[in-house]
Amino acid sequence: MKLKGEKMIDKKIFEKFNLLPFSPSRLNSFKNFPCGFVLRYIYEYDFPANEKMVRGSAIEHGIHYYLSNQNEKAELVDNINQSLYEEAKRTMFNYYDDGTKFVLDQDKAEKERSMLEPSFNIALNCLLDDNITFKGSDFVTSQMEVTTEILGVPFRGYVDFVFESEQLVTVIDLKSKSRLQKNRSDILQQAIYKKALREKYKDKAVDVSMLIVTPKKYEIVDILNTEKEMKEIEMSLISLANMMNICKTKDNVASLITPNLDDWYWSDKDKVLAREEIWGI
Repeated sequence: MKLKGEKMIDKKIFEKFNLLPFSPSRLNSFKNFPCGFVLRYIYEYDFPANEKMVRGSAIEHGIHYYLSNQNEKAELVDNINQSLYEEAKRTMFNYYDDGTKFVLDQDKAEKERSMLEPSFNIALNCLLDDNITFKGSDFVTSQMEVTTEILGVPFRGYVDFVFESEQLVTVIDLKSKSRLQKNRSDILQQAIYKKALREKYKDKAVDVSMLIVTPKKYEIVDILNTEKEMKEIEMSLISLANMMNICKTKDNVASLITPNLDDWYWSDKDKVLAREEIWGI
């Protein structure tokens, strides 16, 4: 089956390796580090989240707690409910400590922990700013599931924070980083989310933005015209489908990719062991 130039992909190609529903993270994994894609999604290795990933999830967890428990009658100081703020911080730190208690490098874990509060403060103040979430919009939910299809391939993802007014849906995807940096993977993820949200909210305008925060700064990246990004996503899907189409087994897939032993990905010992099991190097 020749897929190049075709309008639709036979989803059975992806079902063969239990890859559906597909997701932005799976697509970016294939594009950026094919070996990681093979280990996690073809052989289904379950690697534990690293400190950076836990830090990002912990901040989102604390923000969700605050936004979900706001009380219009509460007394505010500098636009913040102080008692709720302290509860949300405790929730965040508890989440992080629980997620990193078995980490071997505790110095690294403590360094990431020190970034939590300043990053949380910046993110929360941004999300409480009417100029960012748009005046008149109310917080609806976080980690909302969205779905769409691209070239016949079903996608599923989860958007971080959703605000809604009578005519507008605003979605903010939070990225916690050590320095301000927007990468291509983030933009492609948001392009998929925007497509899914437009299909979900046909009767409303949809705004999608990334809020990138560090312990000192923030940047808001609005996702506007995504035509170029969607073309790139389609090309990547076709490349993956062409590769999967000629493979009958997991080992067939692995044989098409040669690990780069200099890649940062192999700094994790569990991943090195997995690489040795699959590729023998």
